[in-house]
Amino acid sequence: MKTRHFLHHKIETEKRIAQLPPLSQEIVKPSRWKRLWHMGTTWLIHPRLAFHLALLAMILTLPALWLGWQLDDHLHRTVMMGLSPFKSGHLKIFSAFTFFNGDSETIRRLMDLGVLPWWTSPHFRIEFFRYLSSLTMWLDYRLWPDWPSLMHLHSLLWFAGLVAAATCFYRQIMGPAWVSGLAALLYAVDDAHALPAAWLANRNALLAAFFGILCLTAYDGWRRLGKKWCALAHTACLALALLSGELALAVAGYLLAYALFLDQSRLSRRFLALLPAAFVFLTWAILYWSFDFGTKGSGFYINPLISPVEFIRALVLRGPFLLLGQWSPLPAELGTIISGKWILIFFPVLLAFLVFLSVPLIRLDKVARFWLLGMTLSLVPIAGVVPGNRLLLLVGLGAMGLLAQFLGGLVETPGKFFLRTSWRIPALTLGIVLTLFHLVLSPLSLPGVVYSLKPLGEFFASPVKTVPDDPRISRQDLIVVNPPDYLFSINLLGALKILEGKPLARSIRALSGGPVPLEIQRLDECSLRVKIHGGLFQGVTGRLYRSQEEPLTLGQEIHLRGLSARVIRMDQDYGPEEVVYRFPVPLEDASLRWLKWEKGTYVPFIPPPIGKSVGFSGINPFDFFRKQGPS
Repeated sequence: MKTRHFLHHKIETEKRIAQLPPLSQEIVKPSRWKRLWHMGTTWLIHPRLAFHLALLAMILTLPALWLGWQLDDHLHRTVMMGLSPFKSGHLKIFSAFTFFNGDSETIRRLMDLGVLPWWTSPHFRIEFFRYLSSLTMWLDYRLWPDWPSLMHLHSLLWFAGLVAAATCFYRQIMGPAWVSGLAALLYAVDDAHALPAAWLANRNALLAAFFGILCLTAYDGWRRLGKKWCALAHTACLALALLSGELALAVAGYLLAYALFLDQSRLSRRFLALLPAAFVFLTWAILYWSFDFGTKGSGFYINPLISPVEFIRALVLRGPFLLLGQWSPLPAELGTIISGKWILIFFPVLLAFLVFLSVPLIRLDKVARFWLLGMTLSLVPIAGVVPGNRLLLLVGLGAMGLLAQFLGGLVETPGKFFLRTSWRIPALTLGIVLTLFHLVLSPLSLPGVVYSLKPLGEFFASPVKTVPDDPRISRQDLIVVNPPDYLFSINLLGALKILEGKPLARSIRALSGGPVPLEIQRLDECSLRVKIHGGLFQGVTGRLYRSQEEPLTLGQEIHLRGLSARVIRMDQDYGPEEVVYRFPVPLEDASLRWLKWEKGTYVPFIPPPIGKSVGFSGINPFDFFRKQGPS
């Protein structure tokens, strides 16, 4: 009876289903977004993704081929072509990053010439142990010395190699899933990488990051995959990374993070496995200090062993700006123009952001813990330099891995990572914002950021054409009243004149060194008093030549050939606010040639009469991106 009732019910149900209208093709067919999602995830797990992303990175940075030589590139050219007024004891093949050796007599001679400003520390030293990077530049000047486009192509090939290496590392650590491909894509299109890819002088960062990531890949191959040859390979790659640039010190942070979170052996074996890398680091450090590499007397570069207190202070002040440059569209360079007091606002916000982003992941995922700690520790070596996006190649390795896992968790397993609805909603909002920043805005802006180096370089280089180069200039002292910067104005002026084979002044002087308002008062026949609003050491490179640990003092007087400078008023943070300059001859003497910066050119300047004053406004930073100098 029950069986008959069941059959009757089944037949009636089938009749009713047969009477229903057929499902439309639109309902069965996947939506457009699902098709796009499938195509995207399929591409992210493609076996040749490393090649595809390397090619994409090169395409986005192709504007670099039209940049020419910019900023520090001209200074490197004088060194590599043997035209630098500073003669180091190194072979030219390894001398691209050897500038000033800290010898007081040499520093004094260069101050007399004007290569260094009067306020330079007597112990000023900038010598970097970047022999491999210098070798690649030497090859450029041996093979195509007059073809900057080929030099840039050389750099772009290193950048493509870096992206391919990062892609392989992400896949090896995170598996071949689409999330590892997403991390690689985020890294490839990050506009924070624009300057290292585009600026020849910053190629060292590409090499250091490239060999550093190869070191991490080989280390994982040795420890997790059991490939014995990788035990030697990771130390060789680490040595090459350190010979490329100091940025490679960040690899130590990732190796430590690996030992803590990814190595599966006993704790004692984990740290024993780090000994070969530690030996490489120690050998490099011994060579570095034995041959007096590094910096001294500069506030732009801070040596942690010489100035540990100042370095810790810099880490606290600069770290948040570096994270800001990595995670947001705002560049880390904001740290050079915004007061350190803004850290009180930025730091809590960034800390809350990273906690919100990371805590749900690091609770459950050891790889996320590896990315977070590696990213954080990689900030330490770069804190000794004025903050800039050009320093973020290895910081970005961990940041993009963490971001990809965060976005992957939102898409695939939100309930696993974000247990509460109150957490999921802001997490989803944050995911959308970060996707917009890093997958939409960043690749769109990358070519523009690359090409922005050209107007910035021309802002300083074009006015050099307006500097007199008649035969008389070689018997005169050139005095520039209000240069917007000393490194990229005065130093660049001398370098370009040398490269062009034009006569150069007997010496070059600057009465200030930053884009700040000035007031100049004539005291007597031979003297001027210069009021520098806010202090002398302002601007991006304001502290390049003298650190805060070697301050100028009130009443201090410095004597150079043909000039003396006496400090009569000081600002606590930014140094001299008033300086009295005295010349051995009247200011109108034919041995002095006076210039001033005006609307992007150098024009003649006539010192005011005795007792009179003349003022100069500061430089508008937006002028960097306007056409400068003569057409």
